[in-house]
Amino acid sequence: MGAYAAQPVVDPALAAVDSATAGTTGTAKEQIEAATKAYDKQNKEFMKKLRAEKDRKKAMEMYRTGRPSAAEAISLILKLAKETPKAEGIENGLMWSLMRGAKPAQRKEVSGLLLTHYKDSESIGKLAQMYSRARTGGEAGLREIIEKSGDEKVRQGATYYLAEKLIGNAETKKEGLTMMKKLIATPGLDKDNPKLVAQGKGKIMIAEKLGIGCTAPDIVGTDQEGKEFKLSEYRGQVVLLDFWGIW
Repeated sequence: MGAYAAQPVVDPALAAVDSATAGTTGTAKEQIEAATKAYDKQNKEFMKKLRAEKDRKKAMEMYRTGRPSAAEAISLILKLAKETPKAEGIENGLMWSLMRGAKPAQRKEVSGLLLTHYKDSESIGKLAQMYSRARTGGEAGLREIIEKSGDEKVRQGATYYLAEKLIGNAETKKEGLTMMKKLIATPGLDKDNPKLVAQGKGKIMIAEKLGIGCTAPDIVGTDQEGKEFKLSEYRGQVVLLDFWGIW
């Protein structure tokens, strides 16, 4: 369950974010900490009430209409980030905004600020991971990271995530495969990041050899009499493959 909702909190006892941050003064870090702590406390109390509700329908309705919104806190963070983008606490605040369900427009602003002012930070790697899991908009975000990030490892990771997404779409599969093959052929990558190379090869193998319509890879086994046989020996015949195991 996420933490963001388009509708405001309906329980007055939980409506603490606005009052806690209204007229907030202090450094950017202090203002962000006040806003985020107020929201996190509000959300914690809401989740406690939600878990206590035993009626599933009531719980779903409560979650749909009563989830606390982080929109006000995120708006404050964006305001401060635009005013003093390199101030202490801004980077953490921007990352907090992404993890607390920023709206699409806010997410775009947050990403832009991170890539403009923190392009060499580890936060960009986390941003790439978030884009890799995004149902929509992830491809554009990953392309932007590949273009702007100052960290080669982050760019390589973003390239892997983007290629993986493209391979999963029939219309962009060819582009994704080309991108993945180019990535794993990067000189020295097999030593610097062998895991990434192995995963890339696996994605390519699955896409090229295990997809619908592909010729099944040959399988060697033994029958009940201990005689070795190959799957390819039954080409052209109807074959039932029964995979099973004991755990």
